[in-house]
Amino acid sequence: MKNILMILCVAAAFLSCSTHKQTDIYNLSPDDVFVLNESDIARETWLINNTIKGEWTYSGPSVDVSGKNVLAGLGKPLAKSKLKKKLKEAYKKMGLTKIKPQFAFDPDGTCTIQILGRKVKGTYNYNPDLEKITMKWHGVPVTAKLKRDGKKKLHLTFDADKLLSLISLVSSFSDSSTVKALGTLIDNYDDVLIGFELKK
Repeated sequence: MKNILMILCVAAAFLSCSTHKQTDIYNLSPDDVFVLNESDIARETWLINNTIKGEWTYSGPSVDVSGKNVLAGLGKPLAKSKLKKKLKEAYKKMGLTKIKPQFAFDPDGTCTIQILGRKVKGTYNYNPDLEKITMKWHGVPVTAKLKRDGKKKLHLTFDADKLLSLISLVSSFSDSSTVKALGTLIDNYDDVLIGFELKK
């Protein structure tokens, strides 16, 4: 009789425990499963930023497209090549080929940019899936397209007006004739992004 009672007690305890566990499982909210704490987010951000860490120096102009445009009709490689030559001339007038722009990205989300001898420090947010980076100085954000090309090359391209804003913001550049010439060059193409090819 005692053995039977003992077996019944053990069975009851097991059922109670199982029922409690099932209740806990069914009571789980999505937040319990999918919530990310600050340390998880910080680590993921650090790992992403680590893929572009280091100092990158200007090695030439870069041209990209943000959608369907006249480049496709003209023969994209040829048109891009012509644009790069024009950009190289414009950059030379600006002094960018003599004093080469430099971009330094740290995994902690801080960055340093040096253009025409002026250096500024700021922060950045990088999304590799969208190939998008937003850099910010003194509360002013500048968004660009950032494409990795192997381990030692980046293509950083902007809408023309944003690139000119960046150059002016960092270096106090104010050569209106060069700005006008660069603007006229890009006005002939829709959805064209211009910028820098950078190497470590």
